[in-house]
Amino acid sequence: MKGASQQISSLRYPLNTILGSKGHILIIRELLETGQPMNHSELIDRTNLSRQGVYDVVERLVENGLVTYSGSGRRQLVEVRKNHPLHEVLIQLFKSEKGRFESLTETLRTEINALEHKPESAWIFGKAAQGVDEYGDPLQIALLGKLKSIDSVTNRFRERLIRNKLEPAFDVTIDLRGITVADLEARPSLTKQGMIHLWGVDPVIFLNHQNDQSPAVTSHKDHDEKTLKESKAWTELLKTHPEIIPRTVTWLNRQIEATGSGEKMEWLEWKNLLENCSYQRLKKFMESDSERSVRLRQSLPFWMVLAENERTKFEQLIR
Repeated sequence: MKGASQQISSLRYPLNTILGSKGHILIIRELLETGQPMNHSELIDRTNLSRQGVYDVVERLVENGLVTYSGSGRRQLVEVRKNHPLHEVLIQLFKSEKGRFESLTETLRTEINALEHKPESAWIFGKAAQGVDEYGDPLQIALLGKLKSIDSVTNRFRERLIRNKLEPAFDVTIDLRGITVADLEARPSLTKQGMIHLWGVDPVIFLNHQNDQSPAVTSHKDHDEKTLKESKAWTELLKTHPEIIPRTVTWLNRQIEATGSGEKMEWLEWKNLLENCSYQRLKKFMESDSERSVRLRQSLPFWMVLAENERTKFEQLIR
């Protein structure tokens, strides 16, 4: 019997070294998802690995032939070799990983939409929303509604999930929690510690009246300055994380189908901008003082689709 420490053939089993650690997987995922060369600083920012960790992993990936360097010095970039024998296989692997979660959330939305009586809002909270869950942790979903009906809505939704075998299909345990606005006010952690929106209006709207207890924005000018600052932070985030844009368009498509005519028009305007503007045009628009830009800055649509590391980066930019 071969010893556990004996070297394993790289020719026969290249995935042992390619996917050899969490750091390997994080860096390969980012390189394949963007499809563009990146420098070490960008990889550090996107993976939250240490500087030395990124340099070490990249060096090992270069040694096993998956990635290559281009340029030199400060202009040195890292990219996946498109002629590597496993390039397309790895692309499909990470697409399947991403598609599994997207399919889960889309199926949950479909099941909510099929309810005769729907919640006012629904979202994923807890460890899964924060991006710190481990295998076996429950997927926690909050359903917001009126006191007299939310228990019934929650039970009907639970019955649909059981009947359609959602848990075994996605290998998850789902924990449903029917709540009212009073519950939301008593437990702001249901939204403030990370959330993935599934249905209806943003639940944060129901907490807005709490802001009356703190110093309020005293004028339209103050409010416009605040939203302009936020908009500039968003353009900085979109510059380094352009994949947020197609995710936002997908989210907007769902909102357009589910919302009324007033809010729908704003979502349509955002969808048109995101689908047709280059980054430079979008940045100019979002930071301009035009009436349309000022108006649309009141409904910036990106927050709901952010991954946890992207939310952390945005919060750093907005400080």
